[in-house]
Amino acid sequence: MRTIRTILVPVAFLIWTAHAEGELASVSGGDIRFGIDTALFDYTGTDTLGLEIYQQISLEQLSMDQDSSTSFATTVVLLNGAGDTVGVDQWNSRTDWSAGRSIVNSTVLPVTPGEYRLDVIVTDYGNGKQGTLSGTLSVSPLFSLSEIELAKAIVPAPDGSVNPLLKGSMLVYPAADGSFMLPGEHMAYYYVELYDLGGTAVQMQGRLENASGETLFARPRTTVSIPEGAESVGLVDSLDIRAARTSGLHALVYEIIAGPDTIRTVKYLMIGQEETDPSETFEGTVEVADIPYPDQFRLILSGSERDIFDGLDRDAQSRFYEFYWQASPEMRQAFEDRCAYAGRYASVQRESWETDRGRVYIIYGPPDDIETVLLQGEQVPYETWYYYQGGNESFVFADLSGTGQFEQVYSSVEGEVSYSNWRDMITPFAGYGGNQ
Repeated sequence: MRTIRTILVPVAFLIWTAHAEGELASVSGGDIRFGIDTALFDYTGTDTLGLEIYQQISLEQLSMDQDSSTSFATTVVLLNGAGDTVGVDQWNSRTDWSAGRSIVNSTVLPVTPGEYRLDVIVTDYGNGKQGTLSGTLSVSPLFSLSEIELAKAIVPAPDGSVNPLLKGSMLVYPAADGSFMLPGEHMAYYYVELYDLGGTAVQMQGRLENASGETLFARPRTTVSIPEGAESVGLVDSLDIRAARTSGLHALVYEIIAGPDTIRTVKYLMIGQEETDPSETFEGTVEVADIPYPDQFRLILSGSERDIFDGLDRDAQSRFYEFYWQASPEMRQAFEDRCAYAGRYASVQRESWETDRGRVYIIYGPPDDIETVLLQGEQVPYETWYYYQGGNESFVFADLSGTGQFEQVYSSVEGEVSYSNWRDMITPFAGYGGNQ
């Protein structure tokens, strides 16, 4: 298997991991409608490829039990050109029923170059209704470029995630029905992999074309140096699809230039226009939900996550925020509660998150104990915050300027601001304000 590692580059993310080109995602027939899409990746560096299969299904059409849940099974069968079954998988899904909610499933089946038929059946356990889909696949060898996985969103994965949508350190939420509706879904995200290009510099570009091959939107060509020894590199990026002037079939084209070779892969998608009430008028851009505490949110992100977040537009940042907390709504509530409480540390000069105590409260939460020392003797006022869980950590904040602005002078947490002479700093007449 190819090794996985994540690196940041100017336009996309590189993820070290070790064509039936241009196919459009399919939608089922029968009583249950669902979307199925596929993409080929080289997991092993051999003739055996990984056929990733993605499902997207709306829960509204499924039955609901007395616990307000829905249960359904998805059976995936892959047959070769001779009609022999070469791969089978089944997903048994149970989840809370909700109007307007869709969920995605994913699996991977090993394949070698050749012709295949993919059969998918979804069965609602509550009423026995079914939806079916059958399609053909032509699998060709992959050389330096995988197929495109089209996505609704791509977000950083929580530490230790075992989500089947995981790609390196990112969660890729597939657009398994291959469709986007404007103006709401104006960004199309995608994931691709490059193979056996370690030690070389490649130029890459993603672009959106209409059905006639006319380029509607294109990223500038970007040169990326692939690290020496990298067996494969995964990249995520996005395209603004608002350039689509009409509804219908469009193509996302990803192209790389490696030395004398130009290699490209194509993914088709359907772009539609949502109908609006003629009596309604809109000024400016479509409003999206605001992130309640955007500056505070940046404090808890890793460096690579902040780079992603800062590079998104307002709509995409809102989606990023929603997906970030999707698996742990209780942690989201705790974070937002901390942000609200930290407001007490704000001043005329600084927002709460810009103060040292506010920042620490937002990141680490409420301390288990606070020791406050008022102005006495030669010492300035200071506070010591104690966190007994997770290693008995502590922080010291001191009012060095005498203005009520408490600055962090010490912490036992690695990487946090901490001065070796902090005790002298809180006793300026005895040390910090005198000879050093």
